[in-house]
Amino acid sequence: MPVIEVDMLIAFVNVLDKYHKIASRLMDRIVTGKIRNVKVAASAYLEYELILRSRGYSEEDIREDLYCFKNLANLGEVSLTVDVLLKASELREKYGLTFFDSLHGATALLLDRMIISVDEDYGKVEGLKVVNPAEI
Repeated sequence: MPVIEVDMLIAFVNVLDKYHKIASRLMDRIVTGKIRNVKVAASAYLEYELILRSRGYSEEDIREDLYCFKNLANLGEVSLTVDVLLKASELREKYGLTFFDSLHGATALLLDRMIISVDEDYGKVEGLKVVNPAEI
């Protein structure tokens, strides 16, 4: 069950994002069941909301996007737990990941060791397989 990183969420809703087509194709494959057991870390939803808030989006716009993600068929969610927070702290200390990247990476490591992302920083995390969404 790979975890989708926030970069694909942003790219999916933003038609101007350079990864929009890739993210749209990925989400289409999830919704149609061609790719199974994909989840989004709760921390990715939190980061998504904070990014949109910092860009001046309204509560209604943010809520609409979150409802869209919630209602996508076959897309699951992974909770933010104390175990994730502890593992994330280790990842920040060992690999210098950003706060949110450490949360997403920790979630993936604890779930099945796979993350779907274009973020190259995950490549330095031992035991984490980075799945390039363009190759799915």
